[in-house]
Formats: sequence, structure tokens, C-alpha cells
Amino acid sequence: METLCNSLYNATSEQERSQAHTILIPLTQDASQLPRLQNLIGTSNQPHALVFAATAALKIITQFWAQIGDTQKEELRSFLLNFLAQKGPDVLRSAPQALTQVIRLVCRIVKLAWLEGPQHQTITEHVGQFLQASTVHWVIGLEIYCELTTDMQPQLGPSMSRFRRTALSFRDTALPSIFTVALSTLHKMHARQLQIPEQTQERRLLRQVLSLCCSCLSFDFMGTIPDETSDDQQTVMVPHGWSMLRDDSIPTLFLSLYQRTCQDKHYDCSVICLQCLVLLSSLRRSFFHKEEDRAKLLSSLIMGCTQILSNKVGLDDGSNYHELCRLLGKINTAHQLTELCAADAFQQWIDQVYQFTIESLQSWQHMPNSKHYLLQFWSQMVNPLLFANAKDKAPKALEGYIQQITCAYIQSRLLMAEAFSSDSSVLWEDPLTDEVMRSEQLEVLASLGRCKPQETAQVLMKFFEQVTTQGQAGQLSQVVFEKKVTWLVYMIAAFIAGTANMKTPVASGGNSDRIDQPAAPAVPPHVITGELSSRVFQLINLTDSQSSAPEDLELAYLYFLEQFRKVYFGMHAKQIFQAEVTERLCTVLGLKDDDAVLGLLINKIGRNFQQRVHLEQVIKKSLQLFYELAAGINIVHTTGGGPGERAGPIYGSPLLIVSGRLLLKNETVQSILQRHNHTQFTFLQVPSYGKYRTMYYHTLGKLLFMEVKDNKEPFEEFMQPLSDVVASMWAPPQLPLAPTQLRAPQCKMPLIGLCRDLRGLCLACMNADPYNLLFSWLVEKPKQPQMSRLGLFAAAIDVWWDDPDVVIPLLKFMSEFVHNKANRIAFEPTSPSGILLFKQVANVLCTYGQRMVTRDWSSVGPGVSSGQLYRIRFKGIGIALEMFSHALQGNYTNFGVFEVYQDTSLHDAFAIALQLGISLSAEDLSAYLKTLKPYYLFLEFATRNHMPKMLELCEVVQSTSANVPSKEQGGATLVPVLPANGLCRVLASIEEGLCSFEAGVAMQCCATLDNIVTYLYTTLQKHHQNNRTRQKQRGQMPSPVPTPNHTSATGDPGRTALELFQLNLPPPIPAEETEEEVQRVLRFLYPPEGGLADPNPPPPGVRTVPLLLQRLMSLLFDLVFSGEFTSTWSMSRPLLGLILLQPQKYATLKEGLVHTHTMLSGPGGSGAGARGASGGAGGGAGGGEGMVDGQDGEGQTKRSKLEGYFSDLLSGTEANLSTKTKDHFTRNLYHFAQMIRTSLV
Repeated sequence: METLCNSLYNATSEQERSQAHTILIPLTQDASQLPRLQNLIGTSNQPHALVFAATAALKIITQFWAQIGDTQKEELRSFLLNFLAQKGPDVLRSAPQALTQVIRLVCRIVKLAWLEGPQHQTITEHVGQFLQASTVHWVIGLEIYCELTTDMQPQLGPSMSRFRRTALSFRDTALPSIFTVALSTLHKMHARQLQIPEQTQERRLLRQVLSLCCSCLSFDFMGTIPDETSDDQQTVMVPHGWSMLRDDSIPTLFLSLYQRTCQDKHYDCSVICLQCLVLLSSLRRSFFHKEEDRAKLLSSLIMGCTQILSNKVGLDDGSNYHELCRLLGKINTAHQLTELCAADAFQQWIDQVYQFTIESLQSWQHMPNSKHYLLQFWSQMVNPLLFANAKDKAPKALEGYIQQITCAYIQSRLLMAEAFSSDSSVLWEDPLTDEVMRSEQLEVLASLGRCKPQETAQVLMKFFEQVTTQGQAGQLSQVVFEKKVTWLVYMIAAFIAGTANMKTPVASGGNSDRIDQPAAPAVPPHVITGELSSRVFQLINLTDSQSSAPEDLELAYLYFLEQFRKVYFGMHAKQIFQAEVTERLCTVLGLKDDDAVLGLLINKIGRNFQQRVHLEQVIKKSLQLFYELAAGINIVHTTGGGPGERAGPIYGSPLLIVSGRLLLKNETVQSILQRHNHTQFTFLQVPSYGKYRTMYYHTLGKLLFMEVKDNKEPFEEFMQPLSDVVASMWAPPQLPLAPTQLRAPQCKMPLIGLCRDLRGLCLACMNADPYNLLFSWLVEKPKQPQMSRLGLFAAAIDVWWDDPDVVIPLLKFMSEFVHNKANRIAFEPTSPSGILLFKQVANVLCTYGQRMVTRDWSSVGPGVSSGQLYRIRFKGIGIALEMFSHALQGNYTNFGVFEVYQDTSLHDAFAIALQLGISLSAEDLSAYLKTLKPYYLFLEFATRNHMPKMLELCEVVQSTSANVPSKEQGGATLVPVLPANGLCRVLASIEEGLCSFEAGVAMQCCATLDNIVTYLYTTLQKHHQNNRTRQKQRGQMPSPVPTPNHTSATGDPGRTALELFQLNLPPPIPAEETEEEVQRVLRFLYPPEGGLADPNPPPPGVRTVPLLLQRLMSLLFDLVFSGEFTSTWSMSRPLLGLILLQPQKYATLKEGLVHTHTMLSGPGGSGAGARGASGGAGGGAGGGEGMVDGQDGEGQTKRSKLEGYFSDLLSGTEANLSTKTKDHFTRNLYHFAQMIRTSLV
């Protein structure tokens, strides 16, 4: 074993490592190998063997916890603690990484067993023995505490609810004493009261105790599992009982230790000191009983930071530098500006922070990612300074500091641009190429620019003029010029966005009573932004005259235009006074009116469509900007009041302005609408830009439908280019092109483009008028739908079904076209359009689905990647199921018509859709989320109103043929009948979906299961009521209505509902007298034996519908007990139906759950009647006085409680599935779940 482990971690050849891997890895997947791994830990001194054994045991313990006996768990824990006590010091010296793995294994055992009884919560007593031994044992004990605290943190994933309860219990019982030990040890080390002979041991002990303090303070006290990416906005929610943290000596202790460790160059310890100070600065406000205590803590932190900054203590270390920046940001975030100003040392502190920030910005290449905290520090001070009361209390120099830091930041970006342009060896990533990093920095600048905006604007103007002048004079290289001007455009845009909502100052003697206005600047904000904007627009005109431009600069232009749009044409425009702004802006830019200003944006977008085709991101951003302009709605204020209104701009009448209507007045927009597919828009011809065509026509559709409404003439003119495309492939009244002609290569790209364009137009149809226009264009011959334009798509998918480049856009268009969002599909009552539309969808689905179902997917070679396979198979199936789901829920088709007139469209479409879904394995569904969601969406809508059709298609086949022909309609097609276990496969997929991490999928599965069991139970109820009626007619005694708690006449409790029906009925009624629907339900619930073998059988153990329903009921109760499914309402709906449908199975399941959880919660842990090594009096299983069936008095009490909870679950519940009964059961289940989870903690 040692040789193999050494080969696994330290092989000399790949063959040697592969051989060791083949032998060892199976040991990590077999719970029976745990004793062997335990023996390896106890006998081996080889580090690699210890690491493997501990890691493998950890994996087994985590994965197979329920399969391991309590005695074995307790013995393993005791063995590991003894190992750490006896061999731990030697292993710590020789192989500390191996010791860490053993400690991790101990902590995992403690964590998993924590809720199984108080005897498993004695870890602090065991570790206390380590803390009373040698220094090395002390280090080991602290590492156990540190690892345990970390492992106890609740995490997302399976058993999340149970681990959250574990963490909260650990927080209340063990964590306070652990933190007390850590603080006590830290005080002793600071006072040098511990006699530690070796300096290395002292350093190791100090690092361990500091890490433990940090782990305790960063514990998730509320069990909320916060997002770690935004930890700097988190508040430390320590319990009120941790009173030692209210003492201001605690931060002083960490600050003193920081300075000492920095002097000793022990930076691994000093950085943890700063991390603890960051956490202390984040203590929740309500933790302090008195504001004086919080003020003392703040004062200690400010004084400590001031000393560190003034003496540059430890700042030559990068980690210390970063944590200090975090600490400064945390102090500012956790306190208001008035609280900071009230601190005695605030002036010295802010002076030092200002100097530190300026020096940091000047040396931008040093720790650039840490500068974000410093910039956030200053930007968060800006908003309070805009209020009079905070501004009066702040130092006079604060505004000047912020403005100078803003200028230093601007200059640092220009220095960075020059460095990245001239030096390719720069290690840091350029923010210009990282959108997330760039956006964060620009947001900070937008906030900083609000302080003294006029001075900041002058600085931006000065740098802009300087850079453009140097560039034109050739004093800068082209690359440096482009980088610098790109940064300047971005910063000007951010500045405009930040200062846009600053109010225009009211003249002296005005009627404003606002107190949040800043002092009146010499120039109003809109004048400043107008001046800056004019410079950018001039630069845009200059670069657009060139044939090419750098992508970064073009993206900066679009960012500027987006901010400009938000300010003057978007939602932010309601905060400025439109008339004043437009007038001044037009004056500065030399334009006539606001239409001319809007024309600047449109002209730039149009030029990008023509000239920047090779820059994909530029095309994408241009289309997004075009769409926002078309869709924007904003409220603006006029400057003058109407009759009876008070004078002054603040009291002007608000007006609703749709920027899309402004666009329609623009000549460029009108030109685009008239020539939308012109060859000058070359991006439309790029195959890889297909998705951008949809976005383009979505925007054009919005503008078009604003203008045309129900006027067909302009719509027909707009659609003429698309009509020509259709006519080239589809030419009624002549016969359509032959399949071989439609498959011609020259038809492929026009067909793809047509589908994408029509989908974009369909996305723009938000109500009935535009949708009816598009529908009438596609179905121009409603009496000959197959010869209309819409018929092209069924013919096209028939010949292109194997090409995903065509299939995916086509199916996406059809899915959007039949989607009745916002009730836009509203046909006249006398119109057959709804039926016609569904038949076309069914035609497309059957044509495509038949080919996909009958294709031999085993022939797809192993060389096909998962991404290619998804595109070839799963993506199309997902879209097809989504399309059919939209058609089913559209509420524009009377589905009863199909059966009345013997039209097989609905039957065939359902059969194909079910086969497509069933053809997907559980592994496929979990691997491809975009296919998984449409599949479960289809099941929900299919079972909601079409359960008879579902059962008809899933019925057990009694013939010897696996496939039967469908009913003929214009030409016979073979539609495969589903395998005999079709409904079983559907139920099995629901079982998988209930365990999905996608909450929406799990709730859809609950709804689908509710639809199924409701139909089955109500059908049986109907059958019972009919039999009662027949009995009365024959003069017989009617049988009682069965309930879950009903006892039959023979005294046999807990029979199924069907057995109760049959028990009290007269001889069976002949089958011909029973409805076919009821007979089908009976055959599914009680299938005849000896039927036809299914050619595609389900997995072993999943054979019948009753068994699967039983498994689903068990799974739902497991979810209720674990708390991993948060929607009690969703679970309660199917659960009640399952209980009523299978009362006997429910009774058995209830007894099993009560027994299992009684034994789990008893002193013996998780095994029935088992006792751990530290079990209570009474001895082993079944022994001891007062034990009944292996349970002591506590177990009997627990059992009585659980039985009472189950009794209350059905209290007041009637034996029906009416909405009233379901609502009552939902309330019962909610209380049941609360009581169960409380009793299991």
C-alpha cells in the first residue's frame, strides 16, 4: 500500500501512476474498505500513505455515512483522536499535510454525527486534553478547532438543510467555548505568559490561534450561506452572548500583535491579524448595547490604522497591503460619515488615508486589485457630502481630498494605458479588456465625479485636449494614443452618468425647499456634460471617416452613447429638466433640436452596421443600443407651468416620452426601415452573426408596429424583401419546389436568415394587432394552409431535419410564433385560425420528431464532442418540446375538435412529443439544462388537460407489434406507439426532477405529479360513484366512500382505494358497461400479468406504476423531513393525492419513517437499537430495564410525538382533491414539516 500510494503521488512515469490509480481509486468507493484504510493510518509512517488513507476515508465517510454502523463510527473517531494524541507531534514535524488530512477526517465524523445525540457533541472535552499537554499538542488541538469551525459552515448542495441545523447547533453549544479558548490563548501569548522553548513552535502556535479566531469571527452565524464574492458588504452577526467583543482591548490586542509580527517579519501571522480586524470592524450595530462601546471600537481601529499608515508598518508585504485596504474600506462601509467625523483621531486618520491613496495611485502597478477598496472608500463619502448636515460636520479639506484623488485616478489610468501599450511584459491584466473590472472602476469614478464636478470636468477636458493634440501632432504612437483616448472616452461617459441626476441649482430667491442640493456650481451640470459630450462626438466623426478603428475605442464610444442615452432619452432623464438640457446641448453641439441630438446616436449605429462588420462585439453592442433607443420610455419635466400651476421648473408638468417615436422622426431610421435588408448592412450576410439578425429585426419590428398599427400597406412594404425570399423557395399557386430543390445549397442561407428575421419580428408583436398582421402575411391562403408561406417550414424541416444550422432557427421561430405571451394571439370566434395554427405546429413536430426518434444514435461516432452532440440532437428536441408546450397552453385551440372530426393531428403530435421526451435518459437531461427545462414544461402542460390522451398513448400494448399505423389523413404515416412502460418512464423522470437543483424544475415536477394523481384518483372516484348508482338501481346496499383511515368490513385496515371499492361492491360489472377511460386507469394501476415484454424495459426495480407512485410518495416525505425543498405548497398538492390513492402504502411508509427517526434520535445514534461507545445506561441493543422493542423511555416519547404529528397531518382532511381540501392539507403539511424538523434537531 505504501508503494502504491507513493506511486500515486510521486510516480516517476505516467504508466506507474496510472497503475497505482487503477488499484487505489476503487478503495475510495467501497465502504467495506474503511477498516483497511484505518489500519493503514495506524501502521504506516509514510506521508503519502497517510494522505491517501485519510482522504479516501473522508470520501467514504461523506458518501456512505448511512451505511456505516454506529459502533464503527465511534471506534473510528476514538482511534483517530488517539492517533493524533500519540503520533500527532511526530507527524506534524515530518508531514504536516498528512496531519491536516487526518484532522479533517475527524472533523467530518464529528460534523455528520452531531445531530445524532449529545454524546456526539463532546469534541471540546477531547480537544481540551490536547490543550493541557505539550505545545505541539496545543497546536494540534487548535488546528482541530480551526478545521472543525471551517467544516461546520453550512454550504449549498445536498443535505443543505441538515447541515444548516448542524451549524446552528454547533454555534450555540461549542463555538462560544472554542472562541473563548482562542482569545485566552492569544492574551497569554501577547503577555508572554506561555513558556515555549522553540521560536518555531511559538510562531506555529500563534498562527494557529490567530487562524482559529478568524474562523470563529467569520462563521456563518445566521446560516444564510452568503455570497463570498461580495464579502466586503457582509455584516458579522455574532450572538449577543459574545460580550468579550464589546471590550475595546480586543482590537488593541490584534493591532499590537500585528506590529510585533511585522517587526519579526512573520507576515503569515500579521495578515491574519488584519483579517480579524476587518471582521471586528463589521460587527452588527445591534450587537452593542450602548453607542459608546461601538464608538470606542471605532476609535481603536482608527488610531491603529493611523499608526500603521504613518509608520508604514508591514506595508512592504503585499498581503498586508491588501488587507489594510480592505480594513479601511470596511471601517468606512460600516459607519456613517458623521460617526467617523466624531472620532478624536479622524483628522489625522483621513490625512493619512489621503496620502496613502495618492501614493498608491501614483504607483498603480503595485497591487492594482487592492486599489478598488481605496477608491470605494472615497466614493462612499461623496453622497453624504451632498447633504448639508453631514457636510457641515466634515472637515473642510475633505471635498478637496476627494477631488484630488479623482484627478490622480484619471492620471493613473492614462499612465496605465501608456504602460500597457509600450511594455508587453506587464503582468497585470489590462482593465480595458476585462469588462467586469472596467465597469467596477468606472462606477467608482462616476461617484467620485459628483464631488466638485466642474473641477473634475476641467481636468478631463484638459487631458482630452492634450492627448488629441499630441496624437494629431504625432507626438504619441498610434497605439498609445488609442489606449489613452479610449480611457478618456470611458471616463467622460462615467462622469456624465454620475453627474446626470444632480439638480440644476435654483436661483437666489427661488421657491425650492430642498436640502439635498449641492452648492451651486459656477456652471450647471448639463452644460458641463454638453461640453464634454461635444468633444467625444467630434472624435467619433473623425474616426468614422477612417476605414478601420480599434475595437476597444469603438466599444468605448458605444459605452459613452449608452450613458448619453440613459441621461437624455432613458429612465434617468426624469431627473433632469429636458427643455433646459436640450437647448444647452444643442447650442454646445451646434445642433438644431433634440431630433438632431438623437440623430447623432442613430448615425453612429448606422455607420457601425456598415463599416465595423468585422468587430463582432461592436455589432452586438450597437444592436443593443439601437434596441434600447427603440424600447425606451421616460418621464421628463417641462420648465414652465400651465395655467393654475406654480411657476418654476420643479412644478412643470410631467410628460411621457417614448424614445421609439422620436426615432421614427429620424431620417436615418426611416431609411433603415425602408431598406432594412440592403447589401450595405453587410453584417446581415455574416453566417456567424445569425443571432444578431434576430435582435436587429426585433428592434425594427418595435419601430414598425409603432407606426403601422393595423395599417397593412406599410407593413406589406416592409415585408416585401422577405416575401421575395419566400417566393424564391415557395411559389404558390404553383406546386412548391420539390424536396431535392429545397435542399439545394443556395436555399440554405436564405432559409436560415428568413427564420431568424421572422422570429425577431414575432418577438416585437406584443399585442393582437401586430400579431394578426404577421399571421395574415404567413397564412395568406387560409383555405390552403399547406400552400401558404407558413407551409414552407414543414416542408423545409422535412428535407433539412439533419442539419442543426437550419433546424434550430426554424424551430425557434415556430416556438415563438405559437407562444401566446401577453394574450397576443386572439382570433375572432368565427375564425379557424387557432386550429390551423396548431395543425401546422403538429405537422412540423411530427415531421421532425419522427426522424429524430427513428434515427440510430449509436452510429454517432465517439469523436463527436458533447457540445456537438447537444447541437445535433438535444438542442432541437428541447426547442421542439418547448414549441409544443406553447401550443398546448396557448388557449387559442379547441382540442376537442380533433377527436370529434377524427383528425389525428393532436394524437400524432402527442405521441411524437412523448417519444422525444422518453428517448432522453436521466443523464442526458441532467447534462443539458436547456433540454431539461422544456421537457418538464411539456409534461406539466400535457398532464394538465390531456391526461386521457397521455394514458391512451402510454397504455400497455396487448398486440405483438411494437408499431401500429396511425389513422390516415391525406396520407398514412407510421407513428410509433409508446413502449408498454411509457407512463413508468414519465414517472421515473419526475422522480429525477424532484431532486433537481433547479427549483423551477422541481416545482414543475410537483405540478405534473399532482395532475397525474388527481386524474387517477378522481377517475376512480367517478367509477365508485357510478357503481353506487348502479347498486341503488339494483336495490343493493351502497358501499361507503373510502378514506385513507377507512377500515373495511373485514377489519382489514389500510387497503388501497381500489381494494376498498371492490371489497364492498357486488360482482364485477362487465367491462363493456364500464367506461373505457376508467378501464385504462385500472389497467395502469393494476397491470395484467403475462403481458407483452417491453423492448425497452426500465431499470430493475422500476416496473409498475403503483411501485413508482409509492417511491414518489416516499421521496416527497424525505424532502419534507430534510427541508431541502422549500415550497411546501408545491409538495402538498401531489402528496395528498398519493396518500388517498395508496392508503396502505402510506400506512407502511408512515410506520417506517416513525421507526427510523425514533432510532436516529435515540441515544444509540442511527442504527436500530445500536449503542455507541459512549452510549447511556442500558447497554446494548434490546438490553436494559425499561426498554420496549429496543427503545428506552426517551425513544417511546419520541415515537409518540412523531405518531401525533402524522395524525395531525390528515386531521380534518376529506377524502377528495378539491381545492379547499388541498389548501387545508397544505396548512397541515406546513405545520407537520416545522414540527418534524424541530424534533429532529
